[in-house]
Amino acid sequence: MDVYSRIGLSGSSRSKVDVVSLRGVSDSNQGKQSLGFTLIELLVVIAIIAILAGLLLPALSNAKASAQRIKCLSQVKQLGLSSQLYRDDWKGNFPARADGISDIDGNVPTSWPGSLYDHFQSTNMLRCPTDRNNKLSGKQINVADKVTRSYIMNGWNDHYLARMKRDYNLAALTGRSFNESAIKQPSDTVVFGEKKENSLALYMDFLEGFGNDIREVEHGRHGNSSSRENGSSVYAMSDGSARSLNYGGSFQPVNLWATETIWRTNTAIFVIE
Repeated sequence: MDVYSRIGLSGSSRSKVDVVSLRGVSDSNQGKQSLGFTLIELLVVIAIIAILAGLLLPALSNAKASAQRIKCLSQVKQLGLSSQLYRDDWKGNFPARADGISDIDGNVPTSWPGSLYDHFQSTNMLRCPTDRNNKLSGKQINVADKVTRSYIMNGWNDHYLARMKRDYNLAALTGRSFNESAIKQPSDTVVFGEKKENSLALYMDFLEGFGNDIREVEHGRHGNSSSRENGSSVYAMSDGSARSLNYGGSFQPVNLWATETIWRTNTAIFVIE
């Protein structure tokens, strides 16, 4: 008795079993073959991933730049509020002008970062996260005065020129304190702005060289890194507010760094460097 007889299968049944078994093996092999990818399919997947990356990376970059601008705006606003607290303590006076290096009557007074430090309490506040290539530090004694810094303070040159007239010069401003009562439009008068990378300038001086509002102020730090003209910078106003202004917005058509009317409206012919 053969094996087929023992299990009770006839010849015709035996054929059906064989066909089913072969068909099952064949279908199984086909299933295993279909699990792989052809070269064309892999290239299509890679191309799709590349397209998605091309679409997402600019969006991620823009989001990062926006976050850095917001942080920088927060920092400059904190500096503005620090100057307000200082003025509250000193009858409306801003910190006396000093370079943090020069000896005055046997003492080396701090510049504005050192004078305001008690109110912002962290030197990290002095560097914008976008200003990441800036490694320049000063030679001042006070730590807050000499750390790498992204911001510049208004030097109020137009105010002093209007009052000192022929006696005006930058050296004569050392030790002088500017009073907020001279600011006619506090919500539209800049106290702090962003300075150009690796500049040691502490004050924005209209009457130094061709003018620091053109040569030292950074007008387009935030935005398209390949084109400053499409960017913006952040500013703190005298009233404690802070805002982001498009390229040149603090300078033209109205110069928001000025306190005297003639200086607020005479910049239309100048070109920012």
